[in-house]
Amino acid sequence: MSATPPAEFHAQALRTALDRHAVPGRAAGEKRYLRSDLDHIGVPLPALRKLARSFVRGHRELTHDELLALVVALWKRPVHEARSVALILLDHRVDLLRTEDTGFLERLLRDCGTWAHVDLLAPFVVGRLLLREPGALGAVRRWAADERQWVRRGGVLSFLPAVRQEAQCPHWFPVFGEVADPLLTDDRFFVRKAIGWVLREGTGHHPRQVADWLEPRLDRVSGLTLREAVRRLDERERRRLLAAHHA
Repeated sequence: MSATPPAEFHAQALRTALDRHAVPGRAAGEKRYLRSDLDHIGVPLPALRKLARSFVRGHRELTHDELLALVVALWKRPVHEARSVALILLDHRVDLLRTEDTGFLERLLRDCGTWAHVDLLAPFVVGRLLLREPGALGAVRRWAADERQWVRRGGVLSFLPAVRQEAQCPHWFPVFGEVADPLLTDDRFFVRKAIGWVLREGTGHHPRQVADWLEPRLDRVSGLTLREAVRRLDERERRRLLAAHHA
């Protein structure tokens, strides 16, 4: 009898742990809220993060190939929480990833059917990889231009860590602006919200740069994107941009 592959062994142990952390009555409500096609067992996100953190601490010797094999083993079953743990594991060990792993990450992104998984993968995994490996930019640009909603949202949110960091923002914001500009007319809520989210992060330390980018585009930017983007601007500037957009 052949031995169980290490990835499947660890995946089964994590799935068993997930079952122990399930909260009675939570699964149905979460599935409805996310409009999810996946199976749900009802484990809150803090418990998922704790479980992933505990696994990483106990397996510091995990290699790049072992990490990806474990993610595949967790992902292959259509269970929301197992896939969430897979993405959180990638977040914890993003140091093992390389530019050439963008193909693997793209396959996960294209299989995401909910913002909840896109928002774990794009900023926390791809975004941090992009800061360390600028060669990943080509893939991120391609995702943002993709017509599929979740792929496009993933491309946009991959800029979040770079724009969020004060020292990185001056370099990366113009790149983000170039990518986001043709997306301003996308009428889908989750795309518009994502663009506004990244812009808002930039206003925390470079408000003038973000405001100057927005102003000549007020005839194309959606109200949702603008409201999200200006939330942290000082009141006078926020009111000015909102009034100009309304006019």
